[in-house]
Amino acid sequence: MDYDEFLVGLAVDLVAISVLTYALYFRRHQRRDLTLGLMGINIGLFAVSSFTATTSISIGFGIGLFALLSVVRLRSTVASQEEIGYYFVALVIGLVNGLAVGDSWNIAITLNVVLISVMFVADHPRMLQHAERQMVVIKRAPRSPDALRARLEDKLGYEVTRVRVREVDFARKRTLLDVRFRTDRPVSPREKPEPAAKAERTDEPATVVAANSEATHVTEATHVTEEPPREVGP
Repeated sequence: MDYDEFLVGLAVDLVAISVLTYALYFRRHQRRDLTLGLMGINIGLFAVSSFTATTSISIGFGIGLFALLSVVRLRSTVASQEEIGYYFVALVIGLVNGLAVGDSWNIAITLNVVLISVMFVADHPRMLQHAERQMVVIKRAPRSPDALRARLEDKLGYEVTRVRVREVDFARKRTLLDVRFRTDRPVSPREKPEPAAKAERTDEPATVVAANSEATHVTEATHVTEEPPREVGP
């Protein structure tokens, strides 16, 4: 690779990664730190791969570096699946543009266009916009799949398409669920069973008390004896 090819590759790489990070990722996800990370990992891999193309270092070294950077970056922080997709595309763009020489520029430019186009379509807001996923924590362990699905639909208000139990904690009495649902299919809340009607309290206790008091009164009355009249002497 001569210096002119290096400048062309650098220009193509900067244009491609700028479109990927700023025109696609940042406008849709608004995360500045990962935008900077995508730019840095791309230009760093481009520099290493273009340098290996100008020296006697084998291409296997560049592939090994690609794998090493992937492992280090993914283990350093927790990333979503969307971010992982952008991250690998940024790596591939830097690797392809850094190793392209001679007549392979047509293929390299085509690959850049294909990668960016695929990310544009796959991450479009209208693509599968109603499919949502949430991690839900509920109390106690589920008794049956049907009851669990019905309970989640009442809480979320949408049709649940898939439920997967990820963790059951019997000590804390809670369950971690991976729930997939559709926001375009609302579900009306189910009617909860009415609690059993409590027995109506009447005046029976008062009647009993009155009866008891009357009985006592009668009993006391039965024990009363009349004294005979005393005779008065002359």
